[in-house]
Amino acid sequence: MSKEQRKSVSKYFYDMSKGIALLTVVGNIIKDEWDIPVMIFGVIETVLLFVWAYIIEGGVKNE
Repeated sequence: MSKEQRKSVSKYFYDMSKGIALLTVVGNIIKDEWDIPVMIFGVIETVLLFVWAYIIEGGVKNE
């Protein structure tokens, strides 16, 4: 992967991380329900995507 492709992929994963966090937290607030399994899944996915983006971005900076 080229440097620009890595930057694009890391930005994409950061955006996906934000989107999942927004959907799971704000979605539950709007519904006035606290669906705990959905929130736990959302937090785990948010962290995993963020870490993945961070690792990919770190690879760009080390080149």
